[in-house]
Amino acid sequence: MGLRVVEKCCKLVSFMLALFLAQGCSQEDQLVLHEDDKKFAAFYADYLVLSGIADDGPESDSLIGGRYLDSLFDVHALSLERFNERADMYKEDPKLWRAVLQEVKGKLQNDGR
Repeated sequence: MGLRVVEKCCKLVSFMLALFLAQGCSQEDQLVLHEDDKKFAAFYADYLVLSGIADDGPESDSLIGGRYLDSLFDVHALSLERFNERADMYKEDPKLWRAVLQEVKGKLQNDGR
């Protein structure tokens, strides 16, 4: 059950990232991110790469399995509960969500992804 929730959240976040990247982001909206926001952004950037969503190839809609998600949560010292809490917080605070997505974008660009 937890895997389905993560997959749904990740699909929603993927869609929101696409919208964000399409409209751009101004430098004036930059916020200082909390450590949990940075963990979320790092997790999400890695998720996009591992799932193929960040690629332009024909398999870009594939999702990674639960065991990989568990490992990814462990690597980023992030729990499913904390992930869901942060996702709920971003729904309530668009400026913070924009800043997190900017962090994700930066990680994808800086890592050559």
